[in-house]
Amino acid sequence: MLAQEMGVMFTKHADQITSKRWGEFIQQLEEKGLYVLIETDTIGRVMSPLGGLMPMPCKSETLHIVTAEELEQRGLPLGHHIVTKPKEKATTA
Repeated sequence: MLAQEMGVMFTKHADQITSKRWGEFIQQLEEKGLYVLIETDTIGRVMSPLGGLMPMPCKSETLHIVTAEELEQRGLPLGHHIVTKPKEKATTA
């Protein structure tokens, strides 16, 4: 199945996928040494279901599947993360 086809399938089935099933999917990624990294533009915070604060969802989020090495390059510990996208610095000539 092509990526575009899988994307359509995900959107059609997303309401049917429970948090338990998503957890199982994420666990399969972990077993293969892959982690989810979500970059968001929001600075607002909401309570995590497990406690603590995390960035609010936004339409401009970017989802990445990364390896342990890529997490290390970003200065992040092993695991899944939601981070605020770095602001682009304006360059002046």
